[in-house]
Amino acid sequence: MVEFLGSRIQNSRERKGLNAKEAAELIGVSRSTWSLYESDKRTPSVDTLKLIAENLEVSTDYLLGLKKK
Repeated sequence: MVEFLGSRIQNSRERKGLNAKEAAELIGVSRSTWSLYESDKRTPSVDTLKLIAENLEVSTDYLLGLKKK
């Protein structure tokens, strides 16, 4: 598990100006599932990670820590 993935997802969501419920709805997961992603208690699948990156307008490389920005 990537330990900082949740914080990068959360930071990206906040930069986009979305609350957690709105972000969850954008990618088609429940609010509780989204919360698990942000708290690093669950890792999104590759397909879900791609959706998160697309909707939050960041790269998967950034979310996974391969890029700083």
